[in-house]
Amino acid sequence: MKRLSWFFCALTLVAPSFTAAAQTAPGPVALTVSLPDPGQKLLYVHEVMPVTPGPLTLYYPKWIPGDHSPDGPINDIMGLEFSGNGQRIAWLRDELDRFTFHLTVPAGVHQLDISFQFPSSDRVTNNLIDLTWDHVSLYRAGTPTKDQMFEPSLAIPADWRYGSALQTEKRDGKQITFKPVPYNTLVDSPVIAGKYFRQIDLTPKGSSVHRYLDMVGDSAAAIAITDQQSAGFHHLIEQAQALFHSHHYDSYHLLLTLSDHTAKGGLEHHQSSDDKARGGSKMFADPAHFMLDASLLPHEYTHSWNGKFMRPAGLWQPDFEQPEKTRLLWVYEGLTVYLGDTLTARSGLWSPATWRDVLAYRAAAMAHRTGRAWRPLIDTTIAVDYSAPEAWANWRRQNDFYREGELLWLAVDMKIRGLSHGRRSIDDFARAFFGIDNGSFVTHTYDFDDVVAALDKIQPYDWATFLHDWVYGTGDEVPLLSGIEASGWKLVYTDQPSPYEKALENVGMGELEGHGINAMFSIGLFLSTDGSVKDVLWQGPAFKAGLAPGMRVVSIDGHAWSAQVLHDAIAAAQKSKQPLQIQARNDGAIATYTVRYDGGLKYPHLVRIPGTTDYLKALLAPLPAGNGS
Repeated sequence: MKRLSWFFCALTLVAPSFTAAAQTAPGPVALTVSLPDPGQKLLYVHEVMPVTPGPLTLYYPKWIPGDHSPDGPINDIMGLEFSGNGQRIAWLRDELDRFTFHLTVPAGVHQLDISFQFPSSDRVTNNLIDLTWDHVSLYRAGTPTKDQMFEPSLAIPADWRYGSALQTEKRDGKQITFKPVPYNTLVDSPVIAGKYFRQIDLTPKGSSVHRYLDMVGDSAAAIAITDQQSAGFHHLIEQAQALFHSHHYDSYHLLLTLSDHTAKGGLEHHQSSDDKARGGSKMFADPAHFMLDASLLPHEYTHSWNGKFMRPAGLWQPDFEQPEKTRLLWVYEGLTVYLGDTLTARSGLWSPATWRDVLAYRAAAMAHRTGRAWRPLIDTTIAVDYSAPEAWANWRRQNDFYREGELLWLAVDMKIRGLSHGRRSIDDFARAFFGIDNGSFVTHTYDFDDVVAALDKIQPYDWATFLHDWVYGTGDEVPLLSGIEASGWKLVYTDQPSPYEKALENVGMGELEGHGINAMFSIGLFLSTDGSVKDVLWQGPAFKAGLAPGMRVVSIDGHAWSAQVLHDAIAAAQKSKQPLQIQARNDGAIATYTVRYDGGLKYPHLVRIPGTTDYLKALLAPLPAGNGS
């Protein structure tokens, strides 16, 4: 108690600022992360930080670029200790910000030892690790992260190999020492490593700028990519160069984790991407899984241009504590979905038919996104929430800047093509906007007016009004399907699912589309394979019958629940014109719900509009290779 009393008297709680008086980091921080026992999934962290005596404030990364929300896993760190000259130093977490720590460095201490443990159950298995440095480090307040140098090292089993955009200084058995980098570069440079590792050189012929596909899995079979799949990723690099005519990295590593025991999805970085296959170990082995995962790497790779090199001004901050302003995510993410999916088709990772099936499904999902009646797209960018429940997702409407953003940029592209009679396209905008300063990876920022001005140079039009009305509009004010219709195609529904929708239902792992039984386009239900109701279409047939998320379907028309029983019942109701009788369990009680619907099964597809120009054919055709470096 006596030592704590001294600590409180000496503590300074002044918020750091980035004025001319900003601190200068006294020297590089030595950061060592160790994984002594992969089975325990515990990372041991040790930082050695040069300091001067007096008050010191440290941050744990809060706003991670690409996450778009203050979601740094601060609650996971444990065993936090500070010491100097062999003596423990008391610390206090900030009362208003749990990512901030205050301490006073005693006189005579010029080197601070920081240690803690980080359990990483979703990034470590017995055979691999997917390390992101923001989880395992503290950094100084008051100094821009680009001015704080770190000397990182990683201790892993000696027989594991690894991949990263970080450059290796040396490896001595278990210990890998990387070359020093600024802290913002360190956070931007994950490492994958494991017992089963493979690297494929994707560098285009004649280029001196190297690109790699680094894969790690829980077995040799998981990383057994076929020659055809590998060729698709080679073509991805070529098609991206043909699109942008530039690169903004010294080298690039597509980091791919193929495990059934880790988190799924991807995160963009400037000189690498951190991709965790949604199909896990089955991505390369199963065509349906590969179909669902094929656009993951192209999306994150596209972010090297849109999101990392060129970034909305509100998403650039001097450190990972300052709040990001996310209102331009419909450009950052929406345009990246559009360009990334286009590159997926141009590289052969998807066929044009698959691209159309994917777009049809997403367009149908957005057309049934009932929350569009009250919530504008701009609000989904401002209030980003990746942790929101699926219940009432169609009415709540979350993170639609991805899928509706794709439809917005399709409409922009088709408007350019139509007004220019096919002479210009979104490719011209992408090349002019993101292709500047070839070879540089110094971040450039942009705002709404910059986007409008760049579009106007490609094709004169009132882009400001077009974009504003879409992003801030609600309901029918937004021409959601206008891009599809202008492309020479239209959205229709039939009683047969596309191969893409079959894959979603049968193998799942569609991160943003969802895994389950989708009857949202007919009776208005989205269910798990066990019959649990995940979402109900607001004011749809099932909603009007009284069904709600959280219930579990027991039977339909007297037949025990199964996905096939549901499909058969919907088809039968169309013929009999009789309502469906759905028994569902709710809070332990079973009740019968009468669902009045006779419209039959509905699965979305795109079909050609006769007598119109097929702009999708030109959009999805590979570009001539050989442009750029």
